Amino acid sequence: MRILTRAQSVALDRIAIDEIGVPGVTLMGNAGMEVAKKAIEMLSGIHDPRVAIVCGKGNNGGDGFVTALELHKKGITSIVYSLPGDEDIKGDARHYFLRCREEKLPIVHGHTLPLENSFDLIVDGLLGTGFHGELRDPLNQWTDWINQAGAPVLAVDVPSGVDANSGLVAESAVIATVTVTMGHVKVGMLLEPGRQYCGEIFPVDIGFPDILDRLPGMRWETVSPDLPTKLLVPPPSDTYKHRQGKVLIVAGSTGMTGAATMCTLGALRSGAGLTVTCAPASLNPIYEVNLMEGMTLVCEDRGKGYFQKDNFHTIRPFFDWCDVLLIGPGLGPAPETAELVAELVLNSEKPVVIDADGLRIFRNDTDLFTRLMAPFVITPHYGELGAIIKTDHSTIKAEFPEIIERFMTGYPGVLVAKNAPTCVAYQGKVIVNTSGNQGLATAGTGDVLAGIMAGFIAQGITVFDAAQLAVFIHGKAGDLVANKKGFRGLLASDVIRAIPKVIVGYEFQ
Repeated sequence: MRILTRAQSVALDRIAIDEIGVPGVTLMGNAGMEVAKKAIEMLSGIHDPRVAIVCGKGNNGGDGFVTALELHKKGITSIVYSLPGDEDIKGDARHYFLRCREEKLPIVHGHTLPLENSFDLIVDGLLGTGFHGELRDPLNQWTDWINQAGAPVLAVDVPSGVDANSGLVAESAVIATVTVTMGHVKVGMLLEPGRQYCGEIFPVDIGFPDILDRLPGMRWETVSPDLPTKLLVPPPSDTYKHRQGKVLIVAGSTGMTGAATMCTLGALRSGAGLTVTCAPASLNPIYEVNLMEGMTLVCEDRGKGYFQKDNFHTIRPFFDWCDVLLIGPGLGPAPETAELVAELVLNSEKPVVIDADGLRIFRNDTDLFTRLMAPFVITPHYGELGAIIKTDHSTIKAEFPEIIERFMTGYPGVLVAKNAPTCVAYQGKVIVNTSGNQGLATAGTGDVLAGIMAGFIAQGITVFDAAQLAVFIHGKAGDLVANKKGFRGLLASDVIRAIPKVIVGYEFQ
């Protein structure tokens, strides 16, 4: 499903109206009719329902006026609360405001809050996609009233107080039961916490022409529901372990051997035929005990408990053997390890998954990305991405779409930005995942994700498709676990056990 950034939403309106000549009043009329249809559906079974429609001064307010007209045609009583006065209503919205006045619909102007709250539905037409920041008086008083009135809320396009780009929400943002959004879902409506404020989302066709390819910026989409069915077909009946993909893993250090275990098991559970996990020699007994189905490669560490630069000569011969290199989980901050990571990723001709501590090498040298020879994917969370691009966590969150699009300019690999939800970007596309939950915010789940990704790449899936598929399957496994154990009871090892339960549902469709 195609989704739009704020800039793309603005451009869609402008091109449709100014360049193609679609009348703005037509788009507004269609939008209001769609809101009214959903309102009627929500009011089904209620005798003589009463509706409050709260209108701001922009196009959302105009949509609210059309909604009132359409409900009036169906004999449904509505009271329009228009924050702007008569003379302050401009443009296409004024056309429908005057129609409401001609029909003698009840319209209350001004900022005084209603004294009653006995409504069966409230339509939020206060603010649209242009909002960002915080709500000020009197808007926050109205959004508080909407939230506290005790009635279902139908938001027009986007709930007032939700940033349609970043998903950030104002303190008093409207909590909608249903959101009818015009043309296409906006990116911020799928990012947390905005997603939780939108309720059930219904994108509706209001007559925009087919001009999506003319919009600026990257193409944002949700993950295709057909992707796992297309890619997770049963292996050939005569396959064998070498054909099922071989993963070479460089992970772990003292105190973080679990990271090596988690990513290795993630690769195996996703279908990889063989894994070799490199182990610092002093820690190898731990690896041997925990990786019963995987092999290990002992790397001399002089008792330090982490990888050394000269381990390159031990690991390099396995490049010819493997189908993918996974590097980073639990490696730790040692400078010698970072030197090894740089040498490995720059010399690999096989696809590379770079996760966690493996990302440290790019903090002071983003030019390294352009020097990698093979297809690759990086998997940073906000903190790791911020360290690479020298941007703080709060700025990334507030400007997420813009930052992703800037980062991807000139970046040659696949980016898996661990957001809520996680986004996968490559070349001109950003794919927003649709699975997963907050229970995945626990130690080791990122290591499992990296392993799943490497496992899929080893099986011959392209790096971009493997990244999307891994994020989706990882999230679905997390959902399966959370449904049984709750969010707080979810562990990374639970996710590993759930992977085959998710995959089998696609293999045997």
